[in-house]
Amino acid sequence: MPSKILTILCFVFLCVVCVLGFLPNRFSLLSSDFTHQDITEAAILRAVAEMFEEAPLWRKSSGPGTLITMKEITTKALFDAYKGGTVSEKRFQEAIDDIVKANNRVDQDHYSEAAWHVNGEAIKEANDKITSLRATAIFILNQTMPDYRAARGLIGQFLHIVQMFYSNTNWPELSGSAVYDSLGIPGKQLMAVAPSSIDTCKSCRVSPGINCSDNMIDLGSLLTSGYRSGQDRIKPFKDPRTHQTGKCSHGGPHDTYSTTSAATGGINKDSSDPNTSPHYYLHHQAAEGAIRHTKFFLDDPVYGLRHLVGDDKFQKLLLIKADNSIVFVIDSSGFSKKDMTTLKAAAAVIMEEASSQITNDQTEYIIMADGEPGSVQSVYRSRNSVEARHYMDALPVNEGTACQQFSLHNVEAAANLAYPGSKIYVLTNAPPADTDRANDIIRIVTEKRISLEFYLTGYCERRTGREMRHGETRRRRSAGMDLYSGLATASGGSTYVTDKGGVAKMADIIKESATTSGTTILKMAVDAAVKKTIDVPIDNTIRELTIKIISNAGTTGEPVNTLSDPHKTSVAMTTSGNVTLKDLGGGSPLPGLWHLTKKDSYHWDLEVTAQSTIDFSTKFVQTNPLNGFQYEITGRPIAGDKATVIITVPSIDKIGGIAKVILTDSKGAELESSSLTQGRGRASSIFKGTFTLPTKAFQVTIRGTDEPGNMLQRLEPTKITPIAVKLKIGTLTGSLYINEDLKIPYTVTNTGDSKTTIAVDITDDQGFAVSPLKKSFTLEGNSSATGSFTLHAGSTVGVTTTVTVSAQPSGVSGHSPQFDTRRITVEEHIVRKVDNTTPECNVTSMTGSCSVAQMDPCSCHIHTWSGTAVFGDVGFGLFQISSGTSGSFTYDNFTMGHTIDKGGQDGQNRVGNN
Repeated sequence: MPSKILTILCFVFLCVVCVLGFLPNRFSLLSSDFTHQDITEAAILRAVAEMFEEAPLWRKSSGPGTLITMKEITTKALFDAYKGGTVSEKRFQEAIDDIVKANNRVDQDHYSEAAWHVNGEAIKEANDKITSLRATAIFILNQTMPDYRAARGLIGQFLHIVQMFYSNTNWPELSGSAVYDSLGIPGKQLMAVAPSSIDTCKSCRVSPGINCSDNMIDLGSLLTSGYRSGQDRIKPFKDPRTHQTGKCSHGGPHDTYSTTSAATGGINKDSSDPNTSPHYYLHHQAAEGAIRHTKFFLDDPVYGLRHLVGDDKFQKLLLIKADNSIVFVIDSSGFSKKDMTTLKAAAAVIMEEASSQITNDQTEYIIMADGEPGSVQSVYRSRNSVEARHYMDALPVNEGTACQQFSLHNVEAAANLAYPGSKIYVLTNAPPADTDRANDIIRIVTEKRISLEFYLTGYCERRTGREMRHGETRRRRSAGMDLYSGLATASGGSTYVTDKGGVAKMADIIKESATTSGTTILKMAVDAAVKKTIDVPIDNTIRELTIKIISNAGTTGEPVNTLSDPHKTSVAMTTSGNVTLKDLGGGSPLPGLWHLTKKDSYHWDLEVTAQSTIDFSTKFVQTNPLNGFQYEITGRPIAGDKATVIITVPSIDKIGGIAKVILTDSKGAELESSSLTQGRGRASSIFKGTFTLPTKAFQVTIRGTDEPGNMLQRLEPTKITPIAVKLKIGTLTGSLYINEDLKIPYTVTNTGDSKTTIAVDITDDQGFAVSPLKKSFTLEGNSSATGSFTLHAGSTVGVTTTVTVSAQPSGVSGHSPQFDTRRITVEEHIVRKVDNTTPECNVTSMTGSCSVAQMDPCSCHIHTWSGTAVFGDVGFGLFQISSGTSGSFTYDNFTMGHTIDKGGQDGQNRVGNN
């Protein structure tokens, strides 16, 4: 077989002597630069706009081309243009936020691993990771019952690496904003990466405001990326005092390689700030390439996710076509047949209301009835509202005088079954059992944004011995009520109480809760002895205002109040027993300050809701000391900490502005407040404030003005409970492989002043956690301890488990543990062989010379030389042929993987190098 000859003709050119990835989110950068959040959101919106235009809605969508050409496109603007303002974009935005959060977590969980950021020329390793992440996400989505949350997490990780490719490699310097579509695609051959022996950059001055625009050595078509200090790919050291060339650095103030090892400077395109990014002038070009590649991943007609899983699953992944659950957990023991008939009728109203409001969403009806503690007797699931109502009607009634304790296991099981963003209605007249499940319930409903509504019709009791005493009964009743109330308020829901005679009135409340929703203006408790006037601010964006008062008047009394509009005109309210309602539906209430005056001596739970185009979301963020950027916290905020809050108001251009964020207690009293700083450009809907977190539970309220200047107020009904325990899951060393173990390291900190014993435990929803599942630490004030738990994976690839590590001071009352979570997917453990055999090289001829003196960068351009060589490999075979110089470079064709032993004389018949 004829030998392969490598012919090299190189003209060395004149060398001119000159000077971590995109930022994570808009929390850290209130400017016009592109962050991972901007890139991800822009690409998703472009892909969804195209999908919408391919399937226009009758009488609702805009004309052809109007969606994909929208300027300043946002989730709300896109939904309003396509759906005519009739459908909320909130869940779509939540799906995007989930992907962005997983994208950002890579910075925290894998900060030191170069391949996760495409640093240190770990380009092939990065490609292996994204190929695996992409395959696993597609596998999950193609299941009959996909775990969409798990898929969003994997997609976020995939996109982090892909987007980093455009910021951290020299691809934009070579190809501008073009998409490198071979990246992450199985079977696609990558471009050659610069060998370890080849210098890739020239040193450039490292001074504020000095750029490195000409610091890259001409590598032809070879790829390279910068080395960053603190990561597992160590930059080959060259003393910058004696060397002008070397491997590229990442660059920026957090990279010590950029000043201590040649080549100094760097090539990152993270931002448009020259003090942060040496190649700042390519930032927008790199960002556009990252946006285009993200969109390519989503909707390419051959390799895109939408094509591979179908439009239905693609829309469910992004919560455009969102599955929803209406869940009833019913304890029928102790109810009369008449009462159960009334409650069933109320539940039927909720089902009818849900089915009448369905557009392209799919609602699943889940009914759970009668469970002993630790078990579930009956679980019914259906997507047919008529069949679900028939099942509800047929539920048996246990009219026994004694009652069992109500199992919180049923509520936990319901929360696990329900889709994110759902509502669970709990109907019982019994005290709670297995109260230790409360912590897990809070974690699940918080993560899945599920609202719990407790309807407590009396309080039956199974009593023996000392429990017959009234004092013991009252204590148990009080503890049970506190627990139900705590679960409801932690989820943003409510607790309603009546006696056996008030079941019909309770049914009215249930019906009302099904027909009123939207944004919350006010939610507070008013003490029984307090007679006061409560201001209710109404702005000009509000429609269908609902004022609801739940009192403890029982069956013999009712709340007494007056309501007046801004013109001091009295407005009648409807009272039914201990419930007072004013539903101003079908129109817009008069903007201005309304006044609700309490005139009775009952305790009130007051809630004011409305339909409005203005709502907000809240995120508490903390600064990562490794890179100085801010990320959303997991778990509970720390009492007494200085906290930063990010407020997002999607339709900020429709109002006068937002001026203040306020933390209030359950009675509406102000605990802390902060003025707000508004972002610029694409971040104009984001506001940032800071304050010291209180030690008690709080709700977040924002205040501003509408366009005419009326007060605008919105409240997030979910209560947040700070805690004096800090908990963090550490960096995972490796992945969770089939039938193998993975350590889950953690650090727990007592942020209080006194010695405390803290219990730490682990749970996961796939049962992978290995005993021991609980550990205990006694810590002095402001001290920490470390530990780890172990997971053992099952035998199925693609199974995702939600791992929760919780920590709580021993012996405390209440149910507010600290927690941190990770979603971990089981992978196949593929052990890659490494070829450490150096390819052989024999120079067969050379014309001219290439001395050390001729390599002087100031005179090398005047010399030329040429030569030929034969290359061969006895390891994995030839992979790529590359040249570290410029000029004319040619080589004969060869098959990748060809080795010397496949023909060729003297074992030197093949060309190339590894």
